[in-house]
Amino acid sequence: MALWEREAELAAIERQLARLRAASPSTCDDGRARVLALTGATGLGKTALLHETAARASARGCTVLYARGSEQEQESGFHVLRALWEPVLPLLDAHARGGGTDLAAAAVGLSAPACAVGPPPHAVYRAVDQLVARLAAHLAARAAPLVVLVDDVHWADPASLAWLTRFIPRAPTLPLLCVIAYDSRDGRPGLAELRKAPGGAQQVHALDALSAHAVDALVRAAFEGGPEEPLFGGETSFAQECRTLTAGNPLAVTRLLDRAGEAGLKPHRDSLPRLAELAPTVCGPGFHEHLQGFGPDCVRLCWAVAVLGAAATLPLATRVAGLGAQAARRAAGTLRRAQVLDMPPRAPDGTPPAAEEAVCFTHPSFAGEVYRAIPSGLRTALHGQTAATLALTRPGHLASAHHLLEVHPDADPTVVAELHRAARAYARAGAPEAAHRCLGRALSEPPARQDRPLLLYELAWAALRSGAPAGAVHHLRAALAEPDCDAPVRRRATRLLALAERRSADR
Repeated sequence: MALWEREAELAAIERQLARLRAASPSTCDDGRARVLALTGATGLGKTALLHETAARASARGCTVLYARGSEQEQESGFHVLRALWEPVLPLLDAHARGGGTDLAAAAVGLSAPACAVGPPPHAVYRAVDQLVARLAAHLAARAAPLVVLVDDVHWADPASLAWLTRFIPRAPTLPLLCVIAYDSRDGRPGLAELRKAPGGAQQVHALDALSAHAVDALVRAAFEGGPEEPLFGGETSFAQECRTLTAGNPLAVTRLLDRAGEAGLKPHRDSLPRLAELAPTVCGPGFHEHLQGFGPDCVRLCWAVAVLGAAATLPLATRVAGLGAQAARRAAGTLRRAQVLDMPPRAPDGTPPAAEEAVCFTHPSFAGEVYRAIPSGLRTALHGQTAATLALTRPGHLASAHHLLEVHPDADPTVVAELHRAARAYARAGAPEAAHRCLGRALSEPPARQDRPLLLYELAWAALRSGAPAGAVHHLRAALAEPDCDAPVRRRATRLLALAERRSADR
């Protein structure tokens, strides 16, 4: 999508990149780059600006890291943080030992000792900050300064959002540039805290809808032969109607013009009724109806990609969708040409891409629209199929736990064991909210009677770490009331109960 009327934002990005390249690890704070925040509704160009930032930073020799929040993966712990740092895990590993930064290992995706309780979140956030500071200094000393880009922060998982909120005030003191993008209308409490980051660390750029002039230019560019009439005049014209139907949203305008071109419309007043019919297919529920026109294989593949989320590759989506390899590739090609899915094309000699070829929607909002359009019963079944597929192809991958949270309880010991393993991994990373969700879901499976006391004890720890001591008291009393509560668990639960009751009374 072209960056229409985003000159101010691009100029700010250029200034900050220039400051970053001119700075050195010993430069005073005032000479370092700041945090840029791009805000606005879906489709106003936040993602396009981040991609442009990545391109310009890479051209200047910067080390660029990018991650985005996902509407479907908000239940995962440190999902965004791990995606952000995955490309530089070897460098992180070299800086992650000693000085307290070892607490950050599990949060960023490095190996860490197994434990059921894990460190408190604030200690993990502080350790991640120290680790990032070391990495930023290392890269700046090698003339490859760090640029951190986080898209769709309003969809970030709670643990990643909490870390980012605490990191932003410190970012201007480090030799790096951080650019974040979020929908400022989102009412999540965590996002409200991020917007109030102290010290003027953020330079906020609120993106506006396109002007009439910009929509005029887009219409003229879409219809290369030029309009058959003035685009704006005394009566409602084609360009005016485009702007009205889309509220000047750049993504909606460009997609509506694509639909108009596919339908063979001309930029004339006579086309206005048909243009109004096409507008609902651009986004919202009508977008899924538009997908159905490409055939059942395309719809099934889109469903699979939406459910898989960030883990989606063409082979995985093919298995989840229940398609044959050739049918899936034909569907993927159709959807890529229609600018619904984004994936690498085949090489000119016809050689297929790599087996683990990633696939995603061309715009993050499409994933949510498709996901919500899947019938609820089928969506649950797809989550179950996805969990089973990930268990076979990526054993030990935490993504399968996210999908098991969406599956109906069925007294399956394998599900209990997988969720328990994931809960301990989240606890080890300092994401007690995610651990709490996994343990609560494991208890509803339900587990074998002899396993309940330990699960309830760990659930209580997760509640306490999450700031819910009253909930911890309830879970511990339930654990102690279990007939199969053995002596070691009983001793630990009794000690923890005393602590939880004190904290609950202090509230």
